[in-house]
Amino acid sequence: LISMVNFGNIPVYALRFMVIYFIVTNAIAMALFPGGTLFHPELEIYSFSENFFSDLGITFTKDGTQNYLSSFLFNSSLLVLGLCAVTHIFVPKLFKENKKSYILSIIAAILFVIAGLSFIGVGLTPADIYFEEHVWFVIFAFNAQTIGVLFMTIAFLLSKVSNKYTIVAFIYFINVALYTIFETSEPPPDFNPFELENVGDFIDYNRFIISVVWQKIITLISMISILVFTFGYKRLIND
Repeated sequence: LISMVNFGNIPVYALRFMVIYFIVTNAIAMALFPGGTLFHPELEIYSFSENFFSDLGITFTKDGTQNYLSSFLFNSSLLVLGLCAVTHIFVPKLFKENKKSYILSIIAAILFVIAGLSFIGVGLTPADIYFEEHVWFVIFAFNAQTIGVLFMTIAFLLSKVSNKYTIVAFIYFINVALYTIFETSEPPPDFNPFELENVGDFIDYNRFIISVVWQKIITLISMISILVFTFGYKRLIND
């Protein structure tokens, strides 16, 4: 029975479920978010220009309002993301026809698993309580993801599937790499901004806005790219 199971299908369906679950749960979490940003605690809605995705996972907002529902949904989406990322261990077998692609896909799969587990760490360390740990999990996740996408891009390039998957992977890599470089170009703050009243004295507002908006763009690109990858995996399975 085990020999009849095509394990290559596991990441295909798991990753598609992940994309749908992540988008739906975070959309609901944004609607339920009580509001407030580091710079404007008085806001009563989720701000696309001032709230990071991670803000959905905080236990209390800047003005002290409990954030139970949004944090539950957001953190559950990161748990699903991490668990689905682990299914990348089944991906390398799809590239076995080309030895170089196979080796590169193994490296990519390991890095994707590390990134996925790091995103679980992001969910387990709410920024308002464990800010330093939260930031380092985010940095580790994006760095692992960036390098993993690079190896997967080359693996697709050397495989027999259409080059359109390589192009998508390359676009994904460039965007994630640029965002990672931007976020790590300055050392993370050695203080918890959620505990400060005069945040503007310590954080540059314009850079903050760029970071928040860019994060959402990267997340959208990531979800689209992962979805496209599943069709590439499916093509390899069918071939």
